[in-house]
Amino acid sequence: MPFLVLIFIALIVYGSLFPFSGWTNSGVSLFSFLGSWPTVLEKADLIQNVLAYAPLGLFAVIWLMKSMRFWPALMLATLMGGVLSFIMESIQQFLPSRMASTSDLAMNLLGTFTGGLAAAFLTQKTFSGARFLDLRNRWLHPGILPNIGLITLALWMLSQTSPLVPTFDIAQLRYGLSLLFHSLQTPENLIFHQALTYAFYITGLGLLTLTIAQNSKAIFTPFLLFIASVLMLKILVTGRQLSLEALLGAVLAVFFLLPFRVLPKKEIIGTTGIILISAGFTLSEIAAVPELRTYEFNWIPFGGQMDSLNGLQNILDIFWPFFALSYFACYITPSYRRLEVAVFGGITILITLFGLEWFQQYLPGRYGDITQVLLGIAGWIIPWYLDATEYARKDFYASRGEARRTLK
Repeated sequence: MPFLVLIFIALIVYGSLFPFSGWTNSGVSLFSFLGSWPTVLEKADLIQNVLAYAPLGLFAVIWLMKSMRFWPALMLATLMGGVLSFIMESIQQFLPSRMASTSDLAMNLLGTFTGGLAAAFLTQKTFSGARFLDLRNRWLHPGILPNIGLITLALWMLSQTSPLVPTFDIAQLRYGLSLLFHSLQTPENLIFHQALTYAFYITGLGLLTLTIAQNSKAIFTPFLLFIASVLMLKILVTGRQLSLEALLGAVLAVFFLLPFRVLPKKEIIGTTGIILISAGFTLSEIAAVPELRTYEFNWIPFGGQMDSLNGLQNILDIFWPFFALSYFACYITPSYRRLEVAVFGGITILITLFGLEWFQQYLPGRYGDITQVLLGIAGWIIPWYLDATEYARKDFYASRGEARRTLK
């Protein structure tokens, strides 16, 4: 966990001080931003500030709970996030391209606290955690791997519902359904590769869900309800639309999944999941859009995601498929080959993903970006890291048990 805490601190520093140029001293006092409150508060900005610090709070509390109780760990983690945010906001006063404000500080504090609070559900040391883990153990297999599967499902859900700003405004409801309405009026304009991408992705997620559940038949209906709920929720999210391609892809996925309700060998289902997620991602990468212009390759990490409210969606769209690929690889790989598969798979992903991104320079309307390569590698590495910590812990306790038996 200290590794993940440091990673998220580094990401927050990078995102807060990007583009690291144009430094100036406008003569304001160092902490003058504390009296600054924006006249207009954008809900998307507020939510994304919360989300940026939530992982830091989550992993910091999990790490600190190794040596203290939950509530002191939560307070200390929140203080850590608050100090980091305060430092970042203070430095941002000298970057004309960034705006420091008390609202950002408040939302970052809230994000750290909320993320840390979520850690209460991941430990038996709290009442809520014990109840949640009891419920989890009734439905899912034991171990860290099913938890990685749940995180994958959550990442896909977030990718479909970002920027995570729900509204019941009638204008958004009309907008959210307008694309579906027009597609039904002119079905000949259906974008088939998008429907196929949805079908591949949802089928892959379905296979993942079946592998983490203790009863694959019982989990099938809840999974379908989950997919339907996420797609319907898009209608209520600012700037998002429900498409005919998404609905058609979901329907196709149901038919693809039916033969797998009785699970075959884990090697078959894991390999099938890898093929489906890879196929869906490749389709999404090589498909051109109706635009004549081409773009040069972007070498600046997160340069295209910083100035857009859709940046979070783009990050998640790239990150979650490789998180899923890593899950399936961990699922089918025996313990004695884990390091070999993790390294070889990471090199393969690096080369393949860089090639796909580089190729996008020649596709109209596509934008090759080094950020996608970094996100793909991160998505591949993190599940292996989490899985390896569990194996290391098992080996440690096994070694201690063996030592005790020897002493006796």
